[in-house]
Amino acid sequence: MGLVYQAAKDQITSYDEGVVPWSKALIEPGRKEARVKAAQLSLEEAEQIILKLDQMAMSRQHEGIAAMLAEEMESILLAVRLVKTETKEEFTGILGVGANLDIAWLRPKDVGGTKLNSAQTASLGLYAGTIAAVYTWTQTFVANTAQDIIPEQTSAEEAAVIHLGAIDPVEVPKIDMMTPYLAGIAAPAQSTPFNVRKGFGVQEMPFIRFEKPIIVGPEKKQRISLMPNISGDSKFQLLSLIIARAQEMSA
Repeated sequence: MGLVYQAAKDQITSYDEGVVPWSKALIEPGRKEARVKAAQLSLEEAEQIILKLDQMAMSRQHEGIAAMLAEEMESILLAVRLVKTETKEEFTGILGVGANLDIAWLRPKDVGGTKLNSAQTASLGLYAGTIAAVYTWTQTFVANTAQDIIPEQTSAEEAAVIHLGAIDPVEVPKIDMMTPYLAGIAAPAQSTPFNVRKGFGVQEMPFIRFEKPIIVGPEKKQRISLMPNISGDSKFQLLSLIIARAQEMSA
């Protein structure tokens, strides 16, 4: 087993259905503690989720990202339970099909796609692209000019996303601030101190964790704005997990 499984195996337990008070993630701006309705999760489901994340972390080949997943596992499991409240379907990992729940890294095409943009509104894709466009994380920024990496949109009834951190694999990262908006309310801006060093070599991945995970549950509105401190090309990529039905993940 990998780093995630070894570090998070204490979370392999069953979770009862109920209203859960939560302060370990940002869910509702302005509240120290949110109260959310969370579905039951079996011990077997919890283990399958952790095993899946263990494999997903290995694909990144980055110890910091693996540690982030392990240390935020409680909030990740809660995000899955929020979706399960709506779908009533189990998480079955690689064996999942159809309506079974699955989890994946957020892709560029997911921004503005039907899971995050339930209204299927055009021009809500990555950096104001259209839904049918081919997306990448690359964007040219102008210093001190904010740009939305996720325009304001409302997630589908049976989907959620949890934002954990970000990478910017360029020699000179450009972004120094990220501001999340939930339900139209601005949460405190979070610094993205990629520039604590002047440059990054080929073997060094500029990686940051957000101060707290940001959970956007089913049918919740979000927007994420970036502020660059210098002009130029950026590959700022959210390290976010999207939870939805397996049949929706391949779309």
